[in-house]
Amino acid sequence: MVNILVVDDEPMICKGVASILKQSKLDIAEVFIAYNGFEALDFIHLEKIDLVFTDIQMEKMNGIELIENIFMEDPTIPIVILSAHGEFEYAQKAIRFGAKEYLVKPITPPHLISVATKLLQEKEEKQQHFSEWEGYRGLPEHTTLELNYYLNELVTATLHESEVPDIMEKLGNRMTGTFYSMLVIKLALDRGGIHDQAIATLKDRSLLKYAALNIIEETANQWCHLVFNTHNSTFSLLLQIPEEENRGTQSINQLLMVAQMIHTNLQKYVNVKCQIGISRIREGVTQWPVIYQEAIESLTWSETHKGHYMFYIDDIGKTTNEQNLTHTQVDEANNRIVFETKTYIEGHFCDKGLKLQDIADAVHLSPNYLSYLFKKVMGINIWDYVTQLRMEKGRQLILTTDKRRYEISEEIGYESPEHFSKIFKKHFGMNISEIKQTGS
Repeated sequence: MVNILVVDDEPMICKGVASILKQSKLDIAEVFIAYNGFEALDFIHLEKIDLVFTDIQMEKMNGIELIENIFMEDPTIPIVILSAHGEFEYAQKAIRFGAKEYLVKPITPPHLISVATKLLQEKEEKQQHFSEWEGYRGLPEHTTLELNYYLNELVTATLHESEVPDIMEKLGNRMTGTFYSMLVIKLALDRGGIHDQAIATLKDRSLLKYAALNIIEETANQWCHLVFNTHNSTFSLLLQIPEEENRGTQSINQLLMVAQMIHTNLQKYVNVKCQIGISRIREGVTQWPVIYQEAIESLTWSETHKGHYMFYIDDIGKTTNEQNLTHTQVDEANNRIVFETKTYIEGHFCDKGLKLQDIADAVHLSPNYLSYLFKKVMGINIWDYVTQLRMEKGRQLILTTDKRRYEISEEIGYESPEHFSKIFKKHFGMNISEIKQTGS
């Protein structure tokens, strides 16, 4: 059975969509309703969600921001955009960010059910599609050996502006933008495949590598990109970043989202583990060697952080500031960052609309890397820690004051008392009235 989440700031639309889904023949366990992006993320953190329907235009957190946050949690969740007429361009952008479909309001019940059925079925069938890795026999046709060699030459040397027109022509004018980033993906090819067996032969290793390449290609297919083999077990993904989307943390989060999806898909469909190094976004073709070296430098960070899998260049050094530190010194630096993070959270957990991005910005790290450090040191996820603080504060107010439910939910950062009540019962296993009766 599946759980579906419906997100819209118009209650009638939420209830209408939920009602249609519940009355369908889909094998549904529960349809959760959220009236804004923050409530939606609480459900993502607390429940196993198999499919999301979300409005595109919402106050406080729009659909694009919600998609980014969901994909940082679990990039395998299919997302459907609910859009109004005139939002086509915005909806198309959402699809580039990972949404699977968009539906134009008003939505007909047959269309809604058809889309839900299709996406849930695709999610189930995707395992079989990628798991037949024995069928992959070579590189995709457009990545010829000659092109692979050429791209390796480009990123390992220096480039002059005068060479750019010839380079573009050689690449078939496939990369015509201004801004670029590079991801270097190092595969662990000792095990893999549908049965997660040891890989002992050259043939099996080659087939597994090509299966992984197909997954990387398919994961990045919403972007203008090139994938090429740089070492025996390493692929490089060159991404073109649209100029209008090259804006601060939003563009960085896009890179992290792509890396997260690649890592998740490789692990899920062919049982291949990997580490990923991520460069900055830089302007111009002549910067391709620079972003390649940045991605390689990021990847080397995995040697001292074996518990993590993706590393963004600007995170490196912020926790240590110096090169060649001992493991003890690295641990001390990481503990300092986590202490600063805890201090910030404890001062802001009651803020309405608090986001992981806000917490990460406060300590100048990417959300993904901070989440890794926090879990490593504290043994608990960041958002679980925020929820824990909110619930303990709410419980204290219930037991020691005469404040009403809506006043307490407002004070600890929730938009609605109903949502506060749901999270409270999920956290303590008892509802608010039961807590009052027991007095504990």
